[in-house]
Amino acid sequence: MVLNAEGQPAQNMVVYLLPTNPANIVTSIAPQKAEVHQKDKQFSPYITVVQKDNDVAFVNEDDITHHIFSALGPKRFSFKLRHEQEQHVLRFEKIGHVSMGCNVHDWMSGHLLVVDTPFYAVTNVQGEVTFEHLPADDFKLVVWHPQLTLPDNQQVKSLHLPSDNAITITLQAEFDSIPVQQSLDEFEFLEGY
Repeated sequence: MVLNAEGQPAQNMVVYLLPTNPANIVTSIAPQKAEVHQKDKQFSPYITVVQKDNDVAFVNEDDITHHIFSALGPKRFSFKLRHEQEQHVLRFEKIGHVSMGCNVHDWMSGHLLVVDTPFYAVTNVQGEVTFEHLPADDFKLVVWHPQLTLPDNQQVKSLHLPSDNAITITLQAEFDSIPVQQSLDEFEFLEGY
């Protein structure tokens, strides 16, 4: 379970486990299918996680064209995704944080985290994640969020797994605010301007 600095469940936090033994990264676990949707002029989900050397499908569910880009991070890209187009697929070969935007709709922002482990999840409303089929190993447990105000936006803890006990991580920092995913022409203060 992940709790914020006030002790409340922290939703939409990326949690991943890095085993000490690199052989434990090579597993029979099939990679989770990763998709980043553009819906209602927003990225959905706001945060997506993918294991290194896997594909991410970008899917436009809006009836307009988006121009998806990332200018920083382990993979830079820029492509138009028209509403008639089914999807655009990219492979991510390097680990790191990919910040995404849309050149057409500048308020849109989303994040992709590429990790070098098959053991990753995003916390639910209760701040919980569950990992199954873990090899016995010493792990580095990483909790990450793009707005977490810690170095590299992450908090790290070392532990041995699997364990019969539930683990609770209390974050040692606050969050920057998540940008509003709404165009300026949709804000009320522009009426009559």
